[in-house]
Amino acid sequence: MAASTINRQGATPIAPSRSKGSSQFAHFCDLYHQRLDALTLAKQLIHMIKAVQRHRGMTMGTLGGNQQFRDELAHLQVQLERRLELLQAFSSRSSALLSPRDQENLSNAWLTISRDWQEDAVIDNYELHCHLIEQLLSMVAALGKQLEQPTSQSMPEMVEPKVIHADETLYPNRFKYLEVLHFATRLMPAVAEQIGRIRALATYASALGYCDKDFASKLRYVIQCTRVNNEKLRHQTKRLEGLLDSDLSLLGQLKSYEIKLEFLLSMVESDVVNAHQINTDSSRLFSLATDIIDVYLKVVDEGVQLLTQWHEQDIEVWVQSY
Repeated sequence: MAASTINRQGATPIAPSRSKGSSQFAHFCDLYHQRLDALTLAKQLIHMIKAVQRHRGMTMGTLGGNQQFRDELAHLQVQLERRLELLQAFSSRSSALLSPRDQENLSNAWLTISRDWQEDAVIDNYELHCHLIEQLLSMVAALGKQLEQPTSQSMPEMVEPKVIHADETLYPNRFKYLEVLHFATRLMPAVAEQIGRIRALATYASALGYCDKDFASKLRYVIQCTRVNNEKLRHQTKRLEGLLDSDLSLLGQLKSYEIKLEFLLSMVESDVVNAHQINTDSSRLFSLATDIIDVYLKVVDEGVQLLTQWHEQDIEVWVQSY
């Protein structure tokens, strides 16, 4: 007994070997965290889009003569500065997701918008905001593209070929994942932005009390685009309802908001675009459009959360793939 004890206590510890399995596990963990960071960044970018859209609508209304937005604008500009700082801090540890060049472009775009916007021509103010939002939407879409493949499938050396193609067995959420990914990183944010453009243009015209030919043309075009893309959104929502059961609880609300959206579009057409004299209250119009945009972006937020939940299940898929 004593000899056995001495041997166990006196034995030289054996250093763990850097086996192929442990190396693959470390690589898997790196990929897993990169993708989790990508989902977190996508969520932050969506929040940034929402704030810039709101800033655009309020500055347009103010430039049109509605001074009711001024107090909230001051708070919103501080919030936007903080959101930029948050993105910069996040990218400092995930530069592969948001490069220094991306950071610089976003900072420069916001600086151009926020500096003396009260002195800008209204069309310049509008276009500068739209350009920044397009950059943000492009970043969200690019992150979505990176997230199309499950973590395990990005490491073919870890999985037998017969397992890689067995999506229906190893990845029961695979089809749903791709549908929600497209919905949350491309389709839904794009429709929300179109509604945001309508909000900005119509808020300005109603605050001014007049809609000139250029603004009327822009409004007609974006209203037409919104109707076309919202129809695509309606079909996609119906598909997702059949796929997801109650995984996206806010999907059911979109039907009632389709009615609100059509009311908004019809009101803008009749009371702003085609009216000889605009009597619509710009604050009311802004609030109606904001209510719709906020719900659409809440659905995006919930979609990203569901993608994160499914991504976390990828660990179990990898463990069971041997």
